[in-house]
Formats: sequence, C-alpha cells, structure tokens
Amino acid sequence: MKKTLLSFLALVVVFSVFAQPATNGTRHKLAIFTPLYIDEAFDNAGSYRYSGKTFPKSSINGLEFYHGAALAIDSLNALNIPLDVYIYDSKSNRETLEQQFSKCAADGVELIIANCSLAELTTLARLGADKKITVLNATVPNDANATSNPYFVVLNPTIQTQLEGLYNYMKKNYAGRQITVITRKTSSDSYIRSVLETLNKYYKDSVKIRFQEVNDDIALKALGATTQPTQTGLYVVGSLDTEFGSKVLRQLATNIKNYASVTVIGMPTWENIGIAKPEYKGVEIIYSTPFFNPRTDAASRSISEYYKKKMYAAPSDLVFRGYGLTYRFGHLLNRYGKDINTKLAGSEYRTFFDMDIQPDYLNGKISHYENKKLYYLKYLNGTLKSVN
Repeated sequence: MKKTLLSFLALVVVFSVFAQPATNGTRHKLAIFTPLYIDEAFDNAGSYRYSGKTFPKSSINGLEFYHGAALAIDSLNALNIPLDVYIYDSKSNRETLEQQFSKCAADGVELIIANCSLAELTTLARLGADKKITVLNATVPNDANATSNPYFVVLNPTIQTQLEGLYNYMKKNYAGRQITVITRKTSSDSYIRSVLETLNKYYKDSVKIRFQEVNDDIALKALGATTQPTQTGLYVVGSLDTEFGSKVLRQLATNIKNYASVTVIGMPTWENIGIAKPEYKGVEIIYSTPFFNPRTDAASRSISEYYKKKMYAAPSDLVFRGYGLTYRFGHLLNRYGKDINTKLAGSEYRTFFDMDIQPDYLNGKISHYENKKLYYLKYLNGTLKSVN
C-alpha cells in the first residue's frame, strides 16, 4: 500500500474529472468523503512527514476505500460516462466538514458517498437534507438519527434490520427446532433480546426460542457440558461483543464431543471474529453480511490481479466496496441526476453484491432509505459459502 499512499495522499485537494463530453450537455457531479488524514501525513510545506518505508496507519481504511473508488472512476471513464468526481478528506485539519460540504453545494454536487464516522454522518445527513443532496452512508450500520430525510441512505443495514433478517432466517431454516439465544446483562444484549422477543410475539412464536444468560465464567464453562451425543446444538449469540462471541465458540468447540453437531449463529460483527481459528474446529458458524463478494467474477479477479502486481498484497473489502458503490451510483447519477434518491431500488449497474434499498417510514413519511439485503455465510472446517 505504500506506493498508493504516496501517490494519492500527495493530492491535498483531490478531484477527478472525466474528459469525455456529456452527450446531453449535462455533467453530473459526485463527491466522496473518506478519512485520509492528509494533514497528518504532510507538513505545511507539502513534505511527507514519514520515511519512505512507513506511513500513517490511520490513513489505511480511508485510502483503501478511495483506491476502490479511483478504480471505478477509471472504469466509468472508459465507458465515456460524463461525471465530475470530487474527493474530500473527512479528517481534514484545514477545513471543517461544514466548510467542505459548502464547497460541494457550491460546485453543484448532487450525490455524496460517505465513508465516515457516525458523528460525521450525522452532520452530513443534516446538511444533505437542507440542500437536497443525497448522502449515501457506505459503511456505518446506523441511521445517524435521520428522520424525515429522504436524502439519506444507509447501505450497511442497522442492527434492527439485521435482527429482523436473522429472525426470518431462523423462521425459514429452523422451524420447530429449539434455539438457545445466549446473552448477558448488558444494554446492547438486552436490546437484541427485546427485538427477538417482540418479533416472536408478533409472529405468534414461529421460532422456538429460549434465552440463556451467561454472565460469568462458570456459566460459560457449563455451555454444552451435559448434553447427550445424539443431540444437535443450535445457538444464537445475542451480543455484538466479538470477544464474548469468541469465548462462546471456543467453549462449544471444547464440548463438541457432547453433540451430534453444533451450529452457532452470530451477529454481523462476526466478520471480524476470525472464524477460521483452529480452536473453533467442528462448530458450524453462521453470520450475516450485506457485502459478500466471493471474488470470482471478472472485475474482482482483475482488481485482485492489479493489487498483486502493483501492491504485492490482496485488496481489502473496503477496496471492493469503494469500487462497487462508486461504479453503481455513478451510473445511476448519470442516468437520473438529482432525482437519484427516488431511483435507488432495483439491480441496475450491479457489481459485486446485490442491494435492496427501501424507504423506512416514520409517521407515514419517509424517514430515510436503507439497504435490506443480507447474505448469510456458513463456515465449517475450512469451507465458507453463502446460504439462503
């Protein structure tokens, strides 16, 4: 990544303009906000603060997202799509987020793709609603308290949507089977339990759920210790805490001999849990993600090969997300212009992953839009696959 950082962070104010003329006389404008921390990497004279062999780790995530977007810009340019694309450093020390947004509005930007923190998204959502500029929340699973804002779009589904999807998954795949939901006495675990209880009440107990609190090591070590080898274990870890999830997986794997089989369904945070660890051997692990890319299509292979040759590394998920979102929504912006917020549904210009963007309503009015698509991934002894 070193070559990429030096090439792109050197552009203190970055913008990419397609050279091709617009066929209808209209050039639409897109802005991307991502945390590059440029001011930390360069001094006032423009000199790089680090040695040639190091770079600020804080820049990595924002840079990876930007690099994916830059590759998508190249692809759109090759198709003669007439867009102006502006890149903003959301962690700039020289300009506030409000000042950068004002530039966007003055330049006529019609769409913002934001790889930002929750606090920054809250600001962008408010400013976007005021200026009627659509803001896409690319990474944070939170609605940023957006209400009555049809210009704010959550692409990484919220925990409420994730739990609704989990309940429907259990209802579809494990009807009639006993499911034990493991929780603790924490506010987030209590919220998860409350949502699942409410859903089960609404659907008249369509899922056989029982809740088991595990609040200390004694209760944790008792998991799976007294079952019969002919039984199948079916668990949901109702906690966003990946450390707690790891402990549950290790404990059930330790007692794997007491089961015919063990299935553990985790939260969306489990994409960061390292499910391939040998201490989880024998446990079937399932979790959801909105952005699953098996990397077998031509575009994915091309990006992976580019990284292998140029970066001597594999592209991260953020690279693919930056590419996929910029490519798809760049096309949609070119086609629909400022009305893009009403044209988000459908599968036009799909790249690596499907999306199901629907309005969320509050008091009969659109509160915001949210992607409802979830992939369920199953891992067992070295094999990862998508399941319905």
